[in-house]
Amino acid sequence: MHAHIIYFNFLNPNGEGLSIGGIQTYISNLIPVLKECGYFVSIYQRSNDDFYKNFGDYDVYGIGLRQNYGSKVSKALLSKALIHVNMSKDLLIYGCETCITKVIPCRTIAIQHGISWDVPFEECSTIQYIRHYLGKSLMAWNICQRVNKVDKLVCVDYNFVNWNRAITPYSKTRHIVIPNFTAIPQNIPTKNNGIINIFFARRLFVHRGTRLFTNVAAKILSEQKNINITIAGTGPDADYMHSILDSYKNVTFITYDSHESLHLHKDKDIAVIPTIGSEGTSLSLLEAMASGCAVICSNVGGMTNIVLDGYNGLIINPDEESLYNAIITLLYDHSLRSKLQFNAYNTVKEAFSLDIWRKKWAKVIKQTNNIL
Repeated sequence: MHAHIIYFNFLNPNGEGLSIGGIQTYISNLIPVLKECGYFVSIYQRSNDDFYKNFGDYDVYGIGLRQNYGSKVSKALLSKALIHVNMSKDLLIYGCETCITKVIPCRTIAIQHGISWDVPFEECSTIQYIRHYLGKSLMAWNICQRVNKVDKLVCVDYNFVNWNRAITPYSKTRHIVIPNFTAIPQNIPTKNNGIINIFFARRLFVHRGTRLFTNVAAKILSEQKNINITIAGTGPDADYMHSILDSYKNVTFITYDSHESLHLHKDKDIAVIPTIGSEGTSLSLLEAMASGCAVICSNVGGMTNIVLDGYNGLIINPDEESLYNAIITLLYDHSLRSKLQFNAYNTVKEAFSLDIWRKKWAKVIKQTNNIL
């Protein structure tokens, strides 16, 4: 049997090395699950020039296209995949719901990685607001039409499920929620009780809360001396963060590979995930909790499926006042900080481990095998 995965950029456009991103990490972890279920995996992606790469357990087809995303790219990738698909035996997986183009007479699964259209837009005129509203309404209609073309839709959170249910009460799509995952250290990492280490590990985009965190961090650094702040990541908003925070000696900027995340988190006391929009069950949040950090996250997307406010983390509105108050609370309340750290570790161990994720996916794959 063969599993065919369609996604825009699994490898870099030249076919050399894995692209950086949560969906790429997701697909990389899904490949061994598919193998255990008896499938050989082929991946179809956009590239600068046509290429074919074999990696033993899976192969990758690059289709040379000028555009990076969009319906034309999705259709081209599907056309390439269908050359190899055995309709009676194979499984077709869309790496994200935007890759779906039409109904295919074989087993199909799409992955929905969270609502990405909830990023707030700046204050505008009535006409601009109406245009924005109509644009979102058209997008919503397209999404609902698209996800109805697959047998099953695996969602990383309940946020999308409830959104889809609210606007299409008779949706044909079968939603299956499998939250994101993290590896779990054998024991909760020990924290020192001296200087408090605050961690911000994110792609450095505005909608990930870079400016929100930067502004609050600058205020706290001017008031507090017994803290260190580490900012880990790359992205277009790095220059803004450097321009505000480089003058502070107790702020460190680093870059890292995804496999280093747990190691980097283990000596941190507080992890901040102040997303403004476009978030599923955040990998950064789960990795911080697995590392025994007291987490502060915004009430956005799938993060509310992970954190219970005051039990295993603090949930805040994505604004500067709320973030400032939450950080100050954890700086001074050692008892609360310790409680959140302990409960965070046990929460992900019992509900969001990689092993649990694999078992849920294996069950979906086996159930899908019985559709035809």
